Amino acid sequence: MRRLGIAFLLLFFILIVWVQSWLFIPTPKINNTDITQYPVDTLDEQHLMLHKNFINKNEGGLWELYTEGSPFDIGYSTGVLAKELLDRHEEAYIKKITEKSPIKNKYAIRAIKSMYNRHLDNRILPEYCEEMYGLSKSANPKYNAYGSAYQRILNYHSLYDIERNFDEVEVNSSIGFVLTGNKTYESNILVGRNFEFEVHPDFQKEKLIHFVKPLEGFKFASITWGGFVGTVSGMNEMGLTVSTNPVESDIPTKATMPMSLITREILQYAMTVEEAFNIALTKEAYVSETILVASAFDSTAIIIEKTPDGIDSIQMRTNELIATNHLQTEKLRENRVYDPTYASYYKSIRIQELINNKEKFTVPDIASILRDTKGFENTTIGLGNKKSINSLNLHHSVIFKPNTREMWVSADHRQLDQFICYNLDSVFIQAYNYPPKPTLASSNKYIPRDHIKDSQEYRNYQSFQTFAQLIEDWTPDLPRFQDKELLHFRRLNPDSYLTYELLGDYFAKMNDWDMAQVYYKIALDKEVSTFEKRKAIENKYLMVSK
Repeated sequence: MRRLGIAFLLLFFILIVWVQSWLFIPTPKINNTDITQYPVDTLDEQHLMLHKNFINKNEGGLWELYTEGSPFDIGYSTGVLAKELLDRHEEAYIKKITEKSPIKNKYAIRAIKSMYNRHLDNRILPEYCEEMYGLSKSANPKYNAYGSAYQRILNYHSLYDIERNFDEVEVNSSIGFVLTGNKTYESNILVGRNFEFEVHPDFQKEKLIHFVKPLEGFKFASITWGGFVGTVSGMNEMGLTVSTNPVESDIPTKATMPMSLITREILQYAMTVEEAFNIALTKEAYVSETILVASAFDSTAIIIEKTPDGIDSIQMRTNELIATNHLQTEKLRENRVYDPTYASYYKSIRIQELINNKEKFTVPDIASILRDTKGFENTTIGLGNKKSINSLNLHHSVIFKPNTREMWVSADHRQLDQFICYNLDSVFIQAYNYPPKPTLASSNKYIPRDHIKDSQEYRNYQSFQTFAQLIEDWTPDLPRFQDKELLHFRRLNPDSYLTYELLGDYFAKMNDWDMAQVYYKIALDKEVSTFEKRKAIENKYLMVSK
């Protein structure tokens, strides 16, 4: 009996140690923290400097951040200089975590996240752990109930993978394509890229362009947000670009190295597409993702498809390469069949159609594709449709020209405003100026705003979004909308299936089955954004038809 008691106590002690090992992650050991001794110089309201690092907000509304030094130096400087963004985005992350969690208690959420992400730090390169640790020094202590600052920053990178790959991947609007050879002038490589990641309604509106000069590897630029070390879109000083797109994934049982950090490693250490593939090959993934890589050194591009079960690639056989949100290699896509009812497949066909419509492309021509809101053969499918290349609610849009180390970044989350140009060679030279210039952009090479931004159609769409929310939130205890108000709503976005689905929902709430049936039928005659959404509307139609 005594031996049994001792064995039980020993087992209990082991359990406590095991639980503590993933509830309380040890922080990296940093040998040099001199950066923490430097004060922050306020050059003006939105222009700060810390030692050799600085941040400013340009006239287009883009945040420009330059950091250099050791991983800890880069992380610490990022956190201090971009604290305003870090705080807002951490609040958005916490809200999203709480919203998705089956348990709302913050300590329970910490336990669940800690168990899922247990030993995540052991699966990440030490230098990125050190950078996150430096970043965590500026994290808001009011969220400590969800974990230590360092642990939360680690978990946010895992959350990015989970949120992107399990939350309606089919309607994700991240796309990328590469043109080269006789499809461009002087055979330059041109890369077009739209990226969507919606954590919070205001999240899409803030973009941070992070220019990094690390101690090891290549200098690079990454289009990102506060509190994020990984890369989703970027280019390095050698003219290698990366962009990632989520693919539908099975639910994993544990976290491994986040995909965004695999992409960051590629951006920081690869010069050729082969080097990029080899980096991805050596890493374990727990979600599926496609990585579009273009290289000025190789004058080519590659799509790396990586899943928890394997890796494959698509080489550039012609002068174009297109990546959306579905697997294309026979090896990895298995028995999945895609057709135009799937938004991802629909968008890939539309991109190909637009590429085929023009013999040669310039940078503004690439922007016109990224801004496209039409359907097949220029049909109108309603503004905001997730089958559009531009669904008018993206985090960023960027055009890379690797041969000249130039990139153009959208100033507006709807991609209709100007694209601001940055030349990496020029940026890293300017970074040594003191005081830093008000902007690192090449002011004479911007792409003008799209004409649709000033159109009545666009103004109608803005009104539609407000009105749509009112109809969606309507309940029978509220006053009914007048007929003329509903007619006005239809005219705001007449080609969108969503207009008629919402009207069908409105009349269904009033038990007016005949009118609900009419509107659901009209919605089904429009270009519905996804296969699952069409099935949902069909079910509604059948319900009101009984």
